[in-house]
Amino acid sequence: MKICIKAGIILFTILLELLLSNFLVLNTIKPDLILIVVICMSLISGPEEGTAVGFIGGMLKDIFSVHYLGVNALVKTVIGYIAGLTREKIFPQHLMWIVVISTFVFTLANNMAVYFILKALHTDYDFSNILQNIIFSQAILNCVLSPFVFVGINKIFTYGKRWS
Repeated sequence: MKICIKAGIILFTILLELLLSNFLVLNTIKPDLILIVVICMSLISGPEEGTAVGFIGGMLKDIFSVHYLGVNALVKTVIGYIAGLTREKIFPQHLMWIVVISTFVFTLANNMAVYFILKALHTDYDFSNILQNIIFSQAILNCVLSPFVFVGINKIFTYGKRWS
């Protein structure tokens, strides 16, 4: 039951991101809903499940994106693991602040890691333009959305525990 709930959340998120991608744009910045879900699930479930959710969510995002296959899967797998460790080792309480702060930090790390991996694959992206226009704006947008996603996922997990 737990796996079905997590798979449903990931599939719903990727569908939401694909179907509403034109409507969720704020000044050419799109929120990375998969990344927010990976961070929230990792903070709730721990590093092992965060790794699995990060890989599956990243791979689904890679399948439907223009990047090379596996770039998002790699980065989101690492972020899922580190976010799970953050919850487990460092911050066992006061989770809502941690969700917002870690979403900001992990969004910056995600975008920079994806940029450097693509740069290593000889793509021509201008880092200063991306840093100035996209990275910080997307990090702030993800921070605003992350508490709502976290509360929603937490409620879904609570209802799932009642039914199982």
